[in-house]
Amino acid sequence: MAIQSSIEELGLFDLFQVLHMNEKTGRLIITDVDGSREALIFFDNGSVCMASIHDRSSRSIFNLLEEWGVADAGTIVEIEKALPKYKSLIECLEALSISSGNHLKNFFASRMRESVYDIFKWEKGDCRFIEEDLDGRREIIVSLNTENLILEGARRIDEWSNIKNKVPSRHSIFSLCQGNEEGQALNLKPREWEILSLIDGQNSVNEINDKVSEELFTTSKLIYGLVVMGVIDLVTDDLDPEVGAGNEERIEELLRRGRNYYSRLNLEKAAAEFEKALQIDQDNFEALRMLGEIYYKMDRLSEALIYLRKARDMRPNNQKTLFIKGYLHARLGEVELAISEWEELREMTGNPKIIDLVKRRISVAKEWEKVLQEY
Repeated sequence: MAIQSSIEELGLFDLFQVLHMNEKTGRLIITDVDGSREALIFFDNGSVCMASIHDRSSRSIFNLLEEWGVADAGTIVEIEKALPKYKSLIECLEALSISSGNHLKNFFASRMRESVYDIFKWEKGDCRFIEEDLDGRREIIVSLNTENLILEGARRIDEWSNIKNKVPSRHSIFSLCQGNEEGQALNLKPREWEILSLIDGQNSVNEINDKVSEELFTTSKLIYGLVVMGVIDLVTDDLDPEVGAGNEERIEELLRRGRNYYSRLNLEKAAAEFEKALQIDQDNFEALRMLGEIYYKMDRLSEALIYLRKARDMRPNNQKTLFIKGYLHARLGEVELAISEWEELREMTGNPKIIDLVKRRISVAKEWEKVLQEY
């Protein structure tokens, strides 16, 4: 059975249901409206067993392993050599001591679910289903319950419509309501307290989500609850209206990929992803700050300064920007400016570890400034 249609005509929920009911095996390829992204979903006897979203460029499962942070380039070479000895890719990864089989399956299942939930949000694009056998050596195969995915996906879309009334986007910034700043008693759950501790009028929803290592949907839902309870208020929604909802998802995908590359110290690829994000939204704070930090580490100091200055102007109280900008000024020989940035950070932060670290940096910088003056 071959299927080719548009999302508008067929509907993704209906398509998933048809493939599930007919116990189909093969791959479903979905291209978004502007053709820049492609989703790939595998079905095995009607069960979703793989899902990912990527740029429309040549890809392999090894690219996905690297993008998801499972293996670096060196480990990929080992995997390719060892793979023919095993029945499946997961067995090979376990044998190479990358992680236990159960942990890998749970990790992959989580990433797949989130990909499916994101795909369900697509309203325009083209899709086609190709019946074919699946190769467990060349693909990640983890069976998921298709009906549960459909039900949860529909529930999330319904909930998102309510959540977005209070939490407009992942770029939204919140602050404590005045009454709660004065110590109003609150009866919150541990996860709500964790979120609340990060609400400071500076952190965006996306930044909070990164710090709590949670799904964006769950974090947004918790923030929504705090707004409804009157604990926090919306300060600003940094997303430029011209960016649009579709591009917002594209930007988040680029930022996520950039963070993944950065965590694996692949600075050039990380920079490329953040630059792409700025092409869509030139005022994206995270992309600006990360490019400043990346170019600093790549010794491209003049470029780093441009990005960090713009990030600093956008959010004067962002502590990460202050910290790295101090280092940058020090590297450029502008010791007085470095001290100024770090002293401002010391006055701002309430974290004892950061205060101690900054004090030591200021002390060293002042000593170096004296040396330069003597010379």
